[in-house]
Amino acid sequence: MSVSTYCHNQVRDISHVTELSPLCIRHFKENSHNIFEKRLQSPWTKRSTFQNFQEELNHYGIVQFKRENFVDKRDDSNDKTDSKIVKNDKNDTIVTVVNKILEDKKKKDKEKKEKEKQPPNYKELFKDPPQVKLMADGWPNKNIYDPANDKMYWWRNDPVLNQHHEHWHIVMPSGEFNGTSKDREGENFIYMHRHMLARYDANRWCLGMPLVDPLIDYVSPIPEAFYPPPFLSQSADGIPGGRRIPFPARPPYQVFRDIVTNGDDNTEMVFAVSDLTNILNEIEIWIDGKTDQVHPTKLNLTDDEAASLGGDIEVVLHNIGHNMLGFIMHPYTINAAPSVLVGARAGTRDPLFWRWHRHIDNIYVKWQNLLGPRNFSNDMPPVTIRENDLILSFTDILLEVDKSGVNDTWVKFANEKFGGKYFDKDLSNHPVVTKTLQTKMKIRDYVWLEDGQDHEMIQYLYPRDWIWFIRAQNDSPKPVTLTFRIWIAPIDLIDKHAYWIEIDKFKRTLGPYEKAVVSQRADQAVVIRKPAQKTTKQMDDTAITPWFKDKLDRLNFAEIAEKTFCDCGWPYNLIIPRGSKKGSTFKLFVYVSDGTNDLVRTDTQCGSTLLCGGEKWTDKVPDIKPFGYPFDRPFKDGSFYKTFQGMKNVAYTNITIKWVEDFPEV
Repeated sequence: MSVSTYCHNQVRDISHVTELSPLCIRHFKENSHNIFEKRLQSPWTKRSTFQNFQEELNHYGIVQFKRENFVDKRDDSNDKTDSKIVKNDKNDTIVTVVNKILEDKKKKDKEKKEKEKQPPNYKELFKDPPQVKLMADGWPNKNIYDPANDKMYWWRNDPVLNQHHEHWHIVMPSGEFNGTSKDREGENFIYMHRHMLARYDANRWCLGMPLVDPLIDYVSPIPEAFYPPPFLSQSADGIPGGRRIPFPARPPYQVFRDIVTNGDDNTEMVFAVSDLTNILNEIEIWIDGKTDQVHPTKLNLTDDEAASLGGDIEVVLHNIGHNMLGFIMHPYTINAAPSVLVGARAGTRDPLFWRWHRHIDNIYVKWQNLLGPRNFSNDMPPVTIRENDLILSFTDILLEVDKSGVNDTWVKFANEKFGGKYFDKDLSNHPVVTKTLQTKMKIRDYVWLEDGQDHEMIQYLYPRDWIWFIRAQNDSPKPVTLTFRIWIAPIDLIDKHAYWIEIDKFKRTLGPYEKAVVSQRADQAVVIRKPAQKTTKQMDDTAITPWFKDKLDRLNFAEIAEKTFCDCGWPYNLIIPRGSKKGSTFKLFVYVSDGTNDLVRTDTQCGSTLLCGGEKWTDKVPDIKPFGYPFDRPFKDGSFYKTFQGMKNVAYTNITIKWVEDFPEV
């Protein structure tokens, strides 16, 4: 019996390499390939964990092949011809096997490198999910979605609301022109969208619906579906009057997806959901007072940082999130039709817009909460107002009793009837005084001017015109200039500072120890686009038609902002929430601040200086106070009442907003 046969028989009979005889150990040291070639069947050569086997061999100085070669060879079938060759010329066989292995590896490496050089086929990798099936009328089957059953459809799809949002982003772009950006743009971005959110949630509250649920989860399916109105369309060729295509619908339970888009150098690039999560984490780290490579400068807990934080949230997290949601049905975005969530023209129509923006606002609220409650001790002018000093009157009723009062906004009438000897009286039962504001739903023939010029009968909200009267007493021997800031909030939400709605702010001057009644027309509120859009023609005047857009595109964005400023502002028809048929209780709040240096304008300039900043590109925001003041910070101990308790320059009372069938219009 040969040594080779003897040793291989010994291997078959033992269970561990340590049982090999010294003769066989020496034999395998000199002929290590024999273990490989003979396909040993012993348990210790067939272990699944080859590393242990190799360590055992190494202990005895037996050099073995790499795992992949060993396993491949071990599993090959026995070929008699090959076996014969091995017996006749072992050295030649070793060289042949090794060379073949090296050649195969070299070939695979080359193929791998060539494959890496080729750009991935993103279009194949990022395929569209199943699309929505629509009926002939452009809507899905009514069992899937019926706009008649969508309680907030009328509000989200209000044409003038969507025009306002579109105009704001044109008037307040985030970029720079000639090295200058719009004053406090980032802070304004947060506040304007909070203003919209507060109004949206107030209307939901009036309907008994839950408040908007922030879209904080970037992983779980999104239950909200969106089916755009059939007449809503977008340009396919950028030519006024050219080819138009619909916005894509979104079925329920879609998820955030990685998307492919064009980079700055016109190459395809991927935005991953994980990138969005990282961006959120970086912002929250910054808010917590820490720094990193993205935010090397610490974010201080001062009002001056509002614009920086707001701008950072807007241009990164907000914008990328909008694009991911906007292309959720077409993750390969190149040459794909975006949804309404891309761009500002129609985004508010989608319920997901509100969920995303509530999430964005909550990030900012976290920073405001770190600032803590505001100390108002340095903004308490010597003025007294009381709960009974807040008086509301419908304009049509005032016209009946004093038609000429329209010339001075009934100031003379009010000082005679509400001031003087009546200054300290409760006037809640006065025939021209009301504690209930009214709204109604109207119907009009709407022309889709920004789309295909189709006609559609739509419902829209409309308020009954009213006048604010506020009795105020100057407690000092000197004249005082005051800013009256008017807010409302659903009675159940008054302890949440981000849910208050700013209605108006205006300036007045009181003489020494003067007891005066000041007035302000609701249709001249600083929050609305002026002149107030009351007629259907006025409502349609602010539409950015394809032909008007074509003219704007020839200007730089600073010129565009100035040219469209007067069309920017909240719609008058939505100045207050709709309320309910039974009446919804709101808290009316008036804060009188020192008006000597707050820069609040005293004229009735076009547009809305509250929401849209200054008219000219370099104009300052006409109020040095933070956006949302005095509701720009959390309340003391989380309580509205504790925060303003004992302040003479503050007054609040309950009012009702009621949705009625009809009322006189003026």
